[in-house]
Amino acid sequence: MLIKLYQAKAGDGSKKKGLRRTKSYFSTPEDALSEAFALKEKMDSRYENEIEWDYQGDLTGTPEKMKILRGYLNGNRESTAFYLEILSMDNNDGIKAVSPYKPKSVTKDDKKISTKVMKKLKVKNA
Repeated sequence: MLIKLYQAKAGDGSKKKGLRRTKSYFSTPEDALSEAFALKEKMDSRYENEIEWDYQGDLTGTPEKMKILRGYLNGNRESTAFYLEILSMDNNDGIKAVSPYKPKSVTKDDKKISTKVMKKLKVKNA
């Protein structure tokens, strides 16, 4: 039986570099979302809350590589976007899942995004 693993990834639009913990695979999409929002919190702190997150944007990509949220420094949509992404893969190599980092707070908009992501993943897994 194949077990699905999930990973959270964030892209730093200013440094043009991805952020994620190495070997950070999670057994549930909820854990990956928790990690993603912790990464978002870290980026917000680093950029002194100058990132404007686009909560109205669509989820893009496939359930295997889904961009769930984009943000722009000072709202400048011409700049390189910050992003949060959830990756999913089959665990063929016996990789062990780890515990996610938890964000200190989750906004109402973050919860709405989580619900949208979970619905999309449930439809795919059904």
